[in-house]
Amino acid sequence: MSWKKIDGTLTQLAVCRDNNVWGINFKDEIFQYTGQTWRNIEGLAVNVGVGADGTVWVVNRFDQIYAWNGIGWTNVPGALVQISVGDKSQVWGVNRADNIYYRTNGDILNGTWVQVPGLLINVSVASDGTVWGVSRNRDIFRWNGKDWIQIGGKLKQIYTSSESSVVGIDINNNVLQYKDGQWLQYKDIKLENVAISIDNNLWGIDSMEEIYMFQPNFTTSPLIPTSSTSPTISSTVNINQGNPARAIIGLRALSEYLTIAKYNLQIMYNVKEYSQKTGTDLWYAREQIQSEIS
Repeated sequence: MSWKKIDGTLTQLAVCRDNNVWGINFKDEIFQYTGQTWRNIEGLAVNVGVGADGTVWVVNRFDQIYAWNGIGWTNVPGALVQISVGDKSQVWGVNRADNIYYRTNGDILNGTWVQVPGLLINVSVASDGTVWGVSRNRDIFRWNGKDWIQIGGKLKQIYTSSESSVVGIDINNNVLQYKDGQWLQYKDIKLENVAISIDNNLWGIDSMEEIYMFQPNFTTSPLIPTSSTSPTISSTVNINQGNPARAIIGLRALSEYLTIAKYNLQIMYNVKEYSQKTGTDLWYAREQIQSEIS
């Protein structure tokens, strides 16, 4: 199945369901897609976020924040350059200094902004509380409720609609999806902006501001690994929780592990096996192992 072109042009979009997509064009005009046509919504904005329950927030060129009340926009105190909405209780954003904030209870009138440690240029929250972000140097992070856990890879934009639905754009405008602990690439498409609906369909905008929608069919998947496939290696690398690299016993085992380190997919397999047994983050463990033995 191929990407389907949708009428219209946009520079940024957000989606809850396929019949409720919101977007911004190059004139800062706001539009809502209802399944067949785009409807112009009053006001101007540069970034929009829409939640699974239809909650919509925007920020404009002056960093002002507004929430849609069904008939118009309600100004919300604060200043942000990018915003993301999971639902009415999950609203996150970043400001011009890359500081990260979330709205307490998502309350438009009575809520307050609470700063979260860290610096990001792009944050995305889902209705189930899943939060991912990208830093200015393109590093990828996932929020665990207390800290940001770094995930392997480099992206310039990220979007999540649930714990199992995470997509992003890399520096070469490739479209990637996070599945089973690795980033997989969609073939034959380059995009500037991407979103994934709670229907699990992808929406995106290319460099010409044209809009596309894709319904993945994972039986005939368009996804390919972002790194080459490794040869089969019979030995198992045992990884210790406290110090993963130094847990490899013996020179021969260490040598084999260095060989494995050249092939990302095999590393993922070994780390994943360990991760499933211990509940650790496989990407974080993988990065730590590589830094220890390099």
